[in-house]
Amino acid sequence: MRLAELQRGLSAYIKSDGATPLDGVTERSKRGLPVYHYAYRASLINALRDVFERTHSWLGDDLFDDAARAHIEKNPPNSWTMSDYGLGFEDVLTDLYPENPEVAELAWLDWQLRVAFNGPDSPSLDRAKLAETDWDNAQLHITPTLTMRPVTTNVGALWGALEDKEGQPPRAHLLDVPEVLTVWRQDLAPRFQCVSELEGQALALAIAGASFGGICSELGSDAGDEAEFAAFAGAMLGRWISDDVLIDVGS
Repeated sequence: MRLAELQRGLSAYIKSDGATPLDGVTERSKRGLPVYHYAYRASLINALRDVFERTHSWLGDDLFDDAARAHIEKNPPNSWTMSDYGLGFEDVLTDLYPENPEVAELAWLDWQLRVAFNGPDSPSLDRAKLAETDWDNAQLHITPTLTMRPVTTNVGALWGALEDKEGQPPRAHLLDVPEVLTVWRQDLAPRFQCVSELEGQALALAIAGASFGGICSELGSDAGDEAEFAAFAGAMLGRWISDDVLIDVGS
């Protein structure tokens, strides 16, 4: 047997259920194969535990490891770095826990915080030019580390309580009004915040290249009270500036 064939066979055996023996090796060598079979999964489970620390805390060792093994079976590593391996874990959890959406939402938050930490650097907003900005036509440049998704549970409160590790986290529950969970990096610290669906729409428009005036015109027409929406838009813009979500303005 050629070395390349042996390597492919060993790789297939390690990734399989281990029931089919590896051909082309001696009986003595076969006795050591279960060690490699186990070590492969143990390494991947430990990698997932590291990235999905809050999800692990929420599920506990046994349930998390079961989910990790399901992920390993469906998604063998295909990147040169283990930092990419958690991609798609939330989808596995969605399938495993359809009646507990907070599990997949926690996993998404765990994963995106890691992605944001490793994301590209961006310049800081030059606040000196804000006073001269034509806000009707100003294009808002959002940090490239920002990502978002709709959520239906109190995932933000759960994640925060699991991070503190003091006392029992609150019970998971469905939100009365769905929110949008945003994740980005401020300086070197990944952050997250739950915002309203309206603010989520504003962020999506800004990322798509809409001007601030265009965003206000499109969303304000359906908001009802003009003065109330103007106050909302001003407060929203202020948060984007103070939280480094907004990194530049242009015309």
